[in-house]
Amino acid sequence: MIKDFVINDKVKYLNNMLCEIDNLYQMLIQNKGLSDSEYVVLFSILELGEGCLQKDIAKNSYINKKTINSTIKKLEKNGIIELRAGKYPNMHIFLTDFGKDYIKDNVIPIVEMENSIMGSVPDSDFDNFVSTYSKYSQIFKDEVVNLN
Repeated sequence: MIKDFVINDKVKYLNNMLCEIDNLYQMLIQNKGLSDSEYVVLFSILELGEGCLQKDIAKNSYINKKTINSTIKKLEKNGIIELRAGKYPNMHIFLTDFGKDYIKDNVIPIVEMENSIMGSVPDSDFDNFVSTYSKYSQIFKDEVVNLN
């Protein structure tokens, strides 16, 4: 059975493209001395703004709360972020002065590169890509729900 199983060429190509992009991000992030989850948390703070909550980061990034929580603890221990009490039980996330410099040196250059790349992609190409990916993603989600 497995011997005769065939993987669709489109599936192979898509998986290869996704892996290639993932590997490039891995290389960038590792060169900055960051883990995936550290980059995601710091990127999310840039995107959501200081004072955001752990649950906002988890929702924004699709990473589970446990991973986000342990990453936040590590970033706090390293003096990059600090937690401030809000409405119980919420702790709001803020960058320390060191954290602001850290993001300027290690996260913003990656985001600037991404912004530059997107600036060179024509809007029509980007819109086509988003439309196609959104269709694929929705069908994939539907199939996952049906499989479970």
